[in-house]
Amino acid sequence: MVEPKCPVCAVEGIDHIRSTESTERSRNRQPWFLVVHCTNCGHVYGVVAKHVFSEAVPPRLVLPDPG
Repeated sequence: MVEPKCPVCAVEGIDHIRSTESTERSRNRQPWFLVVHCTNCGHVYGVVAKHVFSEAVPPRLVLPDPG
């Protein structure tokens, strides 16, 4: 089986890839994103959004036509 290899330090294995929650937090204390990195050298593979802003949509009440 092929194991992932860090492009910077050449350490091999999925055990060396971790994700860490950002220190930045939303109002409800959820992390905004995850940083995926090598545990050996700290090389960052990428950043993944964890907290997504959405528009609040109020409930819609539909009444039958009286006519």
